[in-house]
Amino acid sequence: MPHADLYLSVDQDVPAKELLQKIEAEIHAFDPSSGVCKGRAHPIAEFNHSHIYLRLAMLPKEHRDAVFAKELAERLAGVLQETATAPCAINVNILFELVHYTSVKI
Repeated sequence: MPHADLYLSVDQDVPAKELLQKIEAEIHAFDPSSGVCKGRAHPIAEFNHSHIYLRLAMLPKEHRDAVFAKELAERLAGVLQETATAPCAINVNILFELVHYTSVKI
């Protein structure tokens, strides 16, 4: 299950919950094995330049390589661009680092 942390400067009037849902849909369309995406929005009140930064953590799998990450990052950047107000820096960082991840559902 991917985890998406969306950091955005508060000058970006973005419907965060809707954007997180679009991010999840794009991830699942690109990689149907990904499952649900735990998304969180982190509005940043104090900032130097307007920005939207997506940090996506996914479990490593054989098909998730550099080519996979580059294509998914480009797709997700496109999703973010749809809601951003210029000028705005958009960054996507995809990590495959949760090798020893435990999840408990209550």
